[in-house]
Amino acid sequence: MEKQNKTETVSDLKDINYKIRCVLTPMPSFGFNRQVVRGNPDFWGPPAVVLLFSMISLYGHFKVDYMDTSRWIITIWIFGSLTIFLPARVLGGEVAYGQVLGVIGYFLLPLIVIAPVLLVVGSFEVVSTLTKLLGVFWAVDSAASLLVGEEFKTMKPLLIYRVFLLYIYFLSLYTGV
Repeated sequence: MEKQNKTETVSDLKDINYKIRCVLTPMPSFGFNRQVVRGNPDFWGPPAVVLLFSMISLYGHFKVDYMDTSRWIITIWIFGSLTIFLPARVLGGEVAYGQVLGVIGYFLLPLIVIAPVLLVVGSFEVVSTLTKLLGVFWAVDSAASLLVGEEFKTMKPLLIYRVFLLYIYFLSLYTGV
């Protein structure tokens, strides 16, 4: 019984590692099946990414309590995903709430990747702004390509706009703007 639990844990970690690599390599030419992020939602990966994002968001905000920031970011993740899930279902999409949570959680990784770059280029306003836009568009394009399917032909902009607003808000939590 205990050996089976260890095997499941190792396979879960391999699955999470694969999904993280899928998110961090946005081009399909790398050979990763990005549909696995939506098609096979897991429990541990997205919350781990969201908690990592909340820890990174605290950098430079020493007057803020970590637990309050983490709770707020997790709340925004849960309810922001709900604001994407509900219209998707109303418009006839075949997506589960767990899938939306997983995709939104994993695709915070581009914002985590740009965080150290912003530390280096932060004093250069134009480069900093371009880096922020690159991170947000990377996250939005990747998440929306998995969440917004062909069943939303005419309503695609409505859902993409919601995903865009959610990631802009996450970026504003990090940058303090």
